[in-house]
This record gives sequence, structure tokens and C-alpha cells, in this order.
Amino acid sequence: MHLIFSRIKPFAAKSAALVLAFALFAFGHGGAMQALRACPDKVWAADRAELYRKLGFSGAWAAEASASSDETLPPQAGFRLFGLITAKKVGTVIEERRSVFPGGEAVGISIRTRGVLIVGFGSDSGNSPAYRAGLRPGDVVISVNGADVDSAEQITALMSSASSRVTALRGGKTMEFTVERGEDGSALGAWVRDSTVGVGTLSFYNEEYCAALGHSVTDADTGRLLQAKTGALVYAKVLGVVRGSRGAPGEIQGTFGASSPEVGRVFANTELGVFASVTGELPQKSAMPVAFPDEVHEGEAVLLSSADGALREYSCRIVKAVRQSSPAAKGLVIEVTDERLICLTGGIVQGMSGSPVIQDGRLAGVVTHVFVNDPKKGYGAYAYWILKAMEGS
Repeated sequence: MHLIFSRIKPFAAKSAALVLAFALFAFGHGGAMQALRACPDKVWAADRAELYRKLGFSGAWAAEASASSDETLPPQAGFRLFGLITAKKVGTVIEERRSVFPGGEAVGISIRTRGVLIVGFGSDSGNSPAYRAGLRPGDVVISVNGADVDSAEQITALMSSASSRVTALRGGKTMEFTVERGEDGSALGAWVRDSTVGVGTLSFYNEEYCAALGHSVTDADTGRLLQAKTGALVYAKVLGVVRGSRGAPGEIQGTFGASSPEVGRVFANTELGVFASVTGELPQKSAMPVAFPDEVHEGEAVLLSSADGALREYSCRIVKAVRQSSPAAKGLVIEVTDERLICLTGGIVQGMSGSPVIQDGRLAGVVTHVFVNDPKKGYGAYAYWILKAMEGS
């Protein structure tokens, strides 16, 4: 009897282990676990009724919303597994759904920087007074001997003595340097930049502000974000398109000048775009609601672009929508599917940055970057986060 029992016990243990493994496998691939994986970290809604509709899970899931006595505060939400265990807490936001006017027009962007950006020292940096003092490419000179500077000419004029006190920004920190004139009489001895220009796309606008580009304007030499002191958005004329191909991004060729109609005055250059106060005439369009981040999804969409000189709608597809609960760039991956645009540009090209992307009748995002090895695809940013950044700048 003892021998038979000892043989059955290992068999029972193995059977129990198999049953447990099967149960874990079934749970991991079942509807409840799939719902857990799909459950968002944050849910946005215009009011409580919409929030409850969005939280309306069925089957093994039940929404638990602890109503607050203060109706201005969103309820706390979580999801219960089998009606017993709260498996995940979900952040909730109740706020007014905003509407804007979608852009798509080509614009010229000119920015005059706050301070003067150091971009290099030449081949013989050892003879540069700025380099010897500790200044490096990417530093932004904001004052000389206590006086604010916005141009290379101002720096030269203020560094009249043998020794000058230079204040610069580096990585958000203010630093002081003592710059001694060179033996050859050179003052700073550095290549600098105090302005930049380029062509992009108007993303959207309201009665007061407008946004363009969807990403920051950076210095071509250092890759640093340029701190905008002032600047302008103006309408640009599209001259032609250099078609993009694998490994060779294309570009929209445009022109603008002093006589170009002004759209707005630039007040900020941020990771999510260039923002300006509206000062000029903007097209009369119907306002469009801005999609909350949790409403943007993989699927068909429409892209607005003036790549051929006229504002047109082109079909595209959102192939990836990263769930973001805070402002960040590159939240979307967008693929151009319209053969008209593919024949014209090859897909997404430089100058299309800022092009609005519309999905389900809402402004979902804007195009920001092209994939170098696949010009039909590119990154995008959520319009919701761009609007938040614009209003907070």
C-alpha cells in the first residue's frame, strides 16, 4: 500500500501543476487579461456622463467610480477583476473639450534668439578667447559686462576691454565666465548664431494664438533648441517639391520675405512646436474639436497639406498611438496612403512638419518627423498636448 501511494502522490502533484499552468495560461490569454492590457492609464472626458460611458466595461470588469461631493473634481476610477479584486487604478480628467481651426498652410518661420548661440570655434580652438575661458558649443551668451546681448555685433561692441565678464546659459543653468582678449585682438573668437529661418506648416489656430511645426526649431550645428526672443510666422509660397526616397528625405521648397503677409508674432519655441500670437488674417474655417489623447487610435485618418501649393486633404493611417498621460513628442506613427501625395512627395517630407491629422471628425495630431528609411511614414504629436503647451507658454 505504501508503494502504491508513493507512486500516486507524484502523479497527483504533476497533475495539479499542469492544471495550475493551464489555468494561468487561460487567464493570461483570456478576456479579462486582454482587457487589463488594453486598459488605459488615463481617461479624459468632457463631463461625468461621458467619463462613465468611457469606463463602461462589461463581463469580468466593472467600473468603480467613487463619486465626490465636489462635482468639479473627477471621480477616482479602477477596474475590478471578477468583481472582487481591483486590478488597476485609472487616472481620470474631466475638462472642457476645446475646439480650434485646423491649419495645413505653408508658413515661413523666422526666429531671433534670446541671447547668442555659440556654434563653434574653428579649427584652432586653442586660440579662441571664449574656448580658453570655458565656453563651449551650445552655450548661449545672454549678457556681456552686465548688458543683455542679442547679436554678434553687440558682443563685439561690449567686449571693448582686455577682460570681460560673460554670462551664458548651459543646460538651463546660468554660468559666469571671464574672457580675456586674444593676442591678435580677437574679442570672443567664436562662431555664433542669433537668428534662423525656415519653412514649415501651420498646425492650428484660435482667435488669439497659432501653432506650427509640431517640434522645436533647433540649431543645425549643435542640435540645441533655440530660445526664441521674438520672430514671425508669415505665409510662404510653395515653389516645388524635392521628392523623398529611402535614405534621402525630401523637402518642400518655399519662399517668403519682408512683404509676405504675417500670420503671427512668435513668442515661444518648444519641443511641441512654435507658438505665435495671431496678428494677421487667417482663413475662415469651421472650428474642429481636439481629440483627447485616449480617443486617438490606430486606423484611417486625413492629413492636411499644401505640398502642391493648395490646401488639400490626403488619406493617411495612424499605425501606432502611444498612450501618453503627459506632454511628449513622437506619440504617433503616421503612414501616408494617398497615392496623390506619394506621387508628389514620396510621403512625408521636410516642410510638412506641423501638418494636421484628423480622425473621427477631431483634430488628432500633427506630423512632426519623417522616417529616413521609409518616407511614407513619420512621427506625429498629439494635438491635445500641443494645445496645452501653447496655452501654458
